[in-house]
Amino acid sequence: MGYEDFLERFRKEIRRFIREFEEDIEERSMWDINGRVEPLVSIDRRPDKYIILIDLPYADLKALSVDVRGRRVLIECRLSSGVRFSNWIVYSNTTFDRYYTEFELPEDAVVEGAVIERDESKKIIRIIVPRRRV
Repeated sequence: MGYEDFLERFRKEIRRFIREFEEDIEERSMWDINGRVEPLVSIDRRPDKYIILIDLPYADLKALSVDVRGRRVLIECRLSSGVRFSNWIVYSNTTFDRYYTEFELPEDAVVEGAVIERDESKKIIRIIVPRRRV
C-alpha cells in the first residue's frame, strides 16, 4: 500500500468518526418536551470501586429516586421549582421540573454493595459501587 492509499483510508476513517460523533450528539438531547432534564453524570473507575457523581443543581433531594434493575441505574429527582428557557425557540413553552437519567454499570460492578450518599448543600449524589475482584 502506497502513501496515497494510506492517506485516503485515514481520511475515510476520520470522516466516519466525525459522522458517528455528530449522529450521537444529534440523537441525544439533555432535555425533552416532557419537562425532563438529564443531569451531568461522571463515572470514576478506581481499582476497587466505581465512584459515580450525579450533579443535580436546584433539585429537591427529598424527592430523589434511585432504581437499580440489574446493572441498569435509573435516577429521577424533582427540581425545587420549575425552570423555563424562554429565550430558546424550540422549548420556550416547556417548564422543566425534574431530572431523569439512565445508565448501565460495568460488568464487574457489584450492585449489591452500592452505597448512595447525598450532599444537600452541593446538590450532588455520590454512588459508590464496589468492583468484583478478578
